[in-house]
Amino acid sequence: MTPDSPSSASRVRVISLPTAQARREAFARQNTALDYVFHDAIDGRALVPPEHRDLFADGLDYSPGAYGIAMTTWQLWKAVAEDGQTVTIAEDDAIFRSDFQDTMAGLMRQCEPFDLVTWGYNFDSVLRLAMFDGRVPCVTAFDQNLLHGSIDAFRMDRCPVVLMRLLEFYGICAYSISPQGARRLLERCFPLGPTTYPSASLQRGVPNVGIDVAMNSHYADLRCFAAFPPMAVTPNFFDTSSIQNQNQNRT
Repeated sequence: MTPDSPSSASRVRVISLPTAQARREAFARQNTALDYVFHDAIDGRALVPPEHRDLFADGLDYSPGAYGIAMTTWQLWKAVAEDGQTVTIAEDDAIFRSDFQDTMAGLMRQCEPFDLVTWGYNFDSVLRLAMFDGRVPCVTAFDQNLLHGSIDAFRMDRCPVVLMRLLEFYGICAYSISPQGARRLLERCFPLGPTTYPSASLQRGVPNVGIDVAMNSHYADLRCFAAFPPMAVTPNFFDTSSIQNQNQNRT
């Protein structure tokens, strides 16, 4: 299930540090039905290489993990934009419904042309969607503690999934991005700066502590969608996260 190089557009690219063997093994155990390949993440603990320095403005308060995921995301988006093929990207703590790849293509056809479809979102924060062609926003919240005890039920769930217009969410655990979406988000998100973004859902400003925060300010202007209920979840354990490994005020 994990060949050295991807040969199919449906194969999920899983961002993971090359040294994170335990996380890779856990991902394999949790996602036995998934066709995927690991994509070596850039280690943000090292110095930012010269070719990536223009991606970040001075004063950016990112953890090393957040720098790493931002550089890796830029790398993947750039490849999607150049190759002209939609790609699904996941983090290495994502857990997918076992029917994900049997279902995703049909769902994506319903909203083409799209820029981005997120298949999952953090359960410790909010999800803001829009109904009726984006005219009526709605906000939903979740119980992450209950999710932790419901992973098996989630994986085997066959509740019908709909794609709704996306306005705001946190945690990019699994999403599909089109070449058009990659080009648009590359242009809008980079360079990443020390900006505080207004959140209609949280009714306050959210500091830019990760690329998922910066992405939020652009969904409403693009054709972005969210799966509801999700087809991928993350336990989102902060103590083992390779990205959010410092106190970050998202929610």
